[in-house]
Amino acid sequence: MNTTRRHLLGLVGTAMAMSLVGAPAYAEPSQQLIDAAKKEGQVVWYTGLIVPQVVRPLAEAFQKKYGIEVKYATTGDSDTVLKLTSQARAGKMEADIFDTPGTAIAPLAAANLIEPFVPDSIAGYDPMFKPASKLYSGIYTLFLTTTYNTDLVSADEAPKTYEDLLDPKWKGKMVWTDTRGVSGPAGFIGNILHSMGEEKGMDYLRKLSQQQIARDPGSQRVVIDKVISGQFQIGLMTYNHHAEISKAKGAPIGWVKMEPLVANLGAISLVKNAPHPNAGKLFLDTLFSEEGANIIREANYPPGHPNVQAKIPAISPKTGNFKFYLLPPEVASQQAEPLKTWLKIYDELFK
Repeated sequence: MNTTRRHLLGLVGTAMAMSLVGAPAYAEPSQQLIDAAKKEGQVVWYTGLIVPQVVRPLAEAFQKKYGIEVKYATTGDSDTVLKLTSQARAGKMEADIFDTPGTAIAPLAAANLIEPFVPDSIAGYDPMFKPASKLYSGIYTLFLTTTYNTDLVSADEAPKTYEDLLDPKWKGKMVWTDTRGVSGPAGFIGNILHSMGEEKGMDYLRKLSQQQIARDPGSQRVVIDKVISGQFQIGLMTYNHHAEISKAKGAPIGWVKMEPLVANLGAISLVKNAPHPNAGKLFLDTLFSEEGANIIREANYPPGHPNVQAKIPAISPKTGNFKFYLLPPEVASQQAEPLKTWLKIYDELFK
């Protein structure tokens, strides 16, 4: 596992709260790009984001500003990969841009279906949002941690550290999603191995595997809903912004700053040989502007723009004051290291 660890450390790391340094002045897109985009007339977006919460507001703002139609189709990562590879084989691409929690980047990059592109408006963002490969840009960072039902577990009693999860009283009372991505148990495992070291980390994981953690086929949102309903007392690898949104609506849910939290990027890319490449570039430039970041903020995601703070301060390391461990798209391929090793550990210990 030493090779895997070296590879891991070269790709990801623990970070303190991100800087609040202001971004450079944003230059509006060139008239040449605007004219070319308007001539194309539309942009086609494959998205896994929530349509009424964030996709539609972004699309409507862009269309209002430039008069360019945004057509969006809701797709999961596997569907996005299948559709784009099928379109490439047929020689007729239909999409211009796609977003992903990370897992679509590696297979589409391997198929040479991503056009490297860096929007001018992302210049002031933290480097983690703009990789050297230029294959994607990070829209926001989401943070995964431990949640608990506040009717069943008091704030004092709730587990505060990873070691606290080993307490026998939580046996059979915890749940996480059975997803194969970095936002599921595999990401938890990677975080433990990174923060504790391989020997201590593997010893910890073997002990945790005796806690009979339930595996749910649903999403992190489904896991939180089951904690809220009282089916389980503790949810692992759940999004802190989901907990805050539900808590604001009166749900009995709380979350713990179990450091380091696991962080993964919401990424977006330009499709190679896109039918409307200029409209796609203009949309991305608008998305990463302060105007776009404010729409992301209003959707209760922690925006990446350095001048735009999260609407719910607690969910962002800038204003919530917590450490995190970033799992970028480069580690999200199930066929490559280190995720491949993390999934093997998950299958051997927790299934």
